[in-house]
Amino acid sequence: MMKTFVPIKSPQLLVRPIDDQHVFVVNCAYPNSLRILSRAQSDILAAIDNQTSIVALSEKFGIATDVVEEFLNLLARTEIIRFDQQFSVPRKPASPKSLNFWIHTTNRCNLTCSYCYISTLNTTPGMSEATRQQLLSKMIETVRKRGLTSIKLRLAGGEPLSQFKAWKTFIPQAKRTLKDIGCQLECSFITNLTILTNEIVAFSKEYGISYGISLDGLDVDHDNTRTFKSGAGSFSIIDRNLRTLLAHHIPVSTNTVVTNSNLAGLPRLTRYLIDLDVPFRYSIVKGEAIDTDMLDQYLSESYDLMKDAIGQGWRFSQRHQFCDLKPSELGFQTCASGFSGGAIYVDGSVNYCHVHFGDESQVSYSLFATDMDLVDMIQQGSHYEDMKSQDCQSCRYRSVCNSGCPVYRVNGKDPQCSLYHRFIPLIYELQARERLKLLQDCRMIA
Repeated sequence: MMKTFVPIKSPQLLVRPIDDQHVFVVNCAYPNSLRILSRAQSDILAAIDNQTSIVALSEKFGIATDVVEEFLNLLARTEIIRFDQQFSVPRKPASPKSLNFWIHTTNRCNLTCSYCYISTLNTTPGMSEATRQQLLSKMIETVRKRGLTSIKLRLAGGEPLSQFKAWKTFIPQAKRTLKDIGCQLECSFITNLTILTNEIVAFSKEYGISYGISLDGLDVDHDNTRTFKSGAGSFSIIDRNLRTLLAHHIPVSTNTVVTNSNLAGLPRLTRYLIDLDVPFRYSIVKGEAIDTDMLDQYLSESYDLMKDAIGQGWRFSQRHQFCDLKPSELGFQTCASGFSGGAIYVDGSVNYCHVHFGDESQVSYSLFATDMDLVDMIQQGSHYEDMKSQDCQSCRYRSVCNSGCPVYRVNGKDPQCSLYHRFIPLIYELQARERLKLLQDCRMIA
């Protein structure tokens, strides 16, 4: 029996009310730890002072010791509490078991987006067959050497669907070859979705291709920044093609870069994406000033819409991501770069990040370097992921945001740090409301 044990609360706890009867608690350093508590249960949690034993807690509340012990053991499963001080934090594994690469398939693009960061845009055509085959050769070499179980390629550009015919040949070949040595290959197109044919749709269904779509807003908000070379907007085409992918049950998500020019339209876009039931991500623009008061206002309005949708059964935790935040999975760094992934340029050079394409000051290696496998190239290339401020290293939310994008940190932290401190608790609250709705629905069915 554990009656004399003293429960210790995690120093990374976040506790907030949901309504008059329920509270949520989450350990911000332990994955998937969110729990819904009754007010009576939350009173017990609040009484834990890291000195009082289980038996003393049971006497304080007039509850059988075995009942209190059972409740505390439940909390201990996800380190809301422990019976020692050995709380875990996400740690970097010794070696990767999977790889994730951003592939710059081409410099060619059919749009002229005002904020495009690709310095080499429209300077060269697509990736050559020789480079694709060398990529496959390096993947095979690395899988065999490292015992990898999966690789994901995010095919981007430029506009990757302009290169569809070349990748239509490569993807089946690569999938078969890697499967034969025990590795699964996943592929997705990171696209403006202005190109979509019946052939592309059929191929995507057959080979399990997913899509990440750039969407700046509805109609005019999107068309102000994402135009064809003729000056015509692209939203109406994207809307049609997005609905086509959804109709064919092809996995798709959208990403919106939030700027001053599309902020006011964010609530309307939120309503549109909720109605389509498509996963979506809102990312704050990098390297550009943004009106913080407007950002707070329109983000708040958007999250109010999500809160209402949760009440109607919408699955918030599976449908929305804010910037690089990972409130459930957590992590030891923001993205795969520098550990299990990076970006591969059209000429076969392996970079830390796709924003470094064309930057000769960055350390990169070529796929044609015969003495290194892909993990060697990642490990010996440029590194930014561990450059974090002291504030970040002691922050309760350090495993949720991981100091943001390593490339765009300012003095070791994300420029939106204060915004995250406001919205991370709200995101956990919405997850809790979703969980409570599911629990209540199950009780009604039972």
